[in-house]
Amino acid sequence: MNQLTLYNLTASEFACFLEGRTIEATAGFYNADATAKNGGLITKGTIKSSTPMAQDGVDRTVQVNFNHFPDISADTIKVKKVTKTKVTAKNTRKKASGKSATDLIRQYNQKKTKELNAWLRNNPNAKAHDRAVKRKAIATQRKRYASRTRKKYTQTTKRAKSKSKYVKQVKYANLSFKPGTKATTIIRTIAKKAKIPLGAIKLTYNRKFPNTYTVSGKPLNAIKKIADSCSTTAYIDNGKLYIREITTGQKVSLQLTPETGLLTHPTPSDDGSYNGQKYEAQSLMRKEIYVGALVYVDDGIKNLGKCVILSGQREYTASSSTVTFQFVPYAAYKKANADRLKKAKASAAKDQKKADLKKKNERSKDKARRQLEKTKRAKRR
Repeated sequence: MNQLTLYNLTASEFACFLEGRTIEATAGFYNADATAKNGGLITKGTIKSSTPMAQDGVDRTVQVNFNHFPDISADTIKVKKVTKTKVTAKNTRKKASGKSATDLIRQYNQKKTKELNAWLRNNPNAKAHDRAVKRKAIATQRKRYASRTRKKYTQTTKRAKSKSKYVKQVKYANLSFKPGTKATTIIRTIAKKAKIPLGAIKLTYNRKFPNTYTVSGKPLNAIKKIADSCSTTAYIDNGKLYIREITTGQKVSLQLTPETGLLTHPTPSDDGSYNGQKYEAQSLMRKEIYVGALVYVDDGIKNLGKCVILSGQREYTASSSTVTFQFVPYAAYKKANADRLKKAKASAAKDQKKADLKKKNERSKDKARRQLEKTKRAKRR
């Protein structure tokens, strides 16, 4: 959100600043005789509100608030999930037998085994052919009984299921993605659901997430977190969100010296990410100074060569037009990016290794579980 204070507007000029209208702010400077100038568009947005005209000494002031990026919900993205739940009436009646199909079949098989043993005892002189015929007859009876019994229980189960009722349950859960989803897919999905206007997306390292990835927190913060894990910067420019290396497509367009607007000597302003080579300086307002811009910086004492603008603050008043900016020499910037990329790849490889080990353990457990079931079935037979 930007705040713009205007002085001594006429009634008709004040009427121009209505909520919802587009506003553009240009700034720059002229030299003493106005033979040279440097100015241009620095921001553009939609008016959200404006204060009533107020008297400030001899001046009449009005403050206009406008955004250069659409209002994005700060809420975590939730998605609707509909599930069906079976609801059956409670059956208080008990089965006559009180036994399952497996129990009945086992009981019948035991009965037939006793019958076969009794026949063998009563016919000790029976020929091998007769014994084989008897065993085959018993086996056929067992098979027929098992088939009829299972069919009967299956039909009973189907009838019970057909009488069951299903009710829909609606729940709202955090947005999640299946294992193996790429970072670009997650970013684009978040942006679409949160209605975030996207610019170019070009990840330095388009990693895959080996496990289920769940989005939590504010949409913009969620995208920035993913971009950081891919060693890529997320930034806003001209009302759009860009996820890419900030110097993409940039060329040096400014030799910044005291003669071209540099007002202060660069002072160290490092936060530990650039090995003590991050600097801050102030210059006259130059449209060539913006996030990602490449400029040559030479204060007359030390020539820092080609540098990358990382951030800055513009200040435009009735008496001055300046920009305070933070920058780093291009060589240090490239080295820091290479280190970030190395760490990102190492972190992704570590996550993948953990996921592979987890899958391997699950397969081993599943194999052991199947073997146990197989053994149990063999014993029941």
